[in-house]
Amino acid sequence: MDLQAEIDAAIKKGQFQDRAAAIAGLQKQLVDYQKGALKDKLKDVSPIKSVEAVREEIWKELLQQAGEDEDKAVQLYFEELKKLKL
Repeated sequence: MDLQAEIDAAIKKGQFQDRAAAIAGLQKQLVDYQKGALKDKLKDVSPIKSVEAVREEIWKELLQQAGEDEDKAVQLYFEELKKLKL
């Protein structure tokens, strides 16, 4: 998947007004997809943390790894998802 092309296409289609909004929106769509894909598969996971809390922690870690560059963090995020083979 060419992440830059996906972001550019979303902006061109008018789905988002700028890169920051496109990155955030596409990330949310991906998280929503993950929630659907993982529904009923996380029964043994502790209910202490919500999916959103875990996602936020992961995002902060990825941003830190990427030197606060959101584009690089999104790329790292997609690379981690590929490892899950969803």
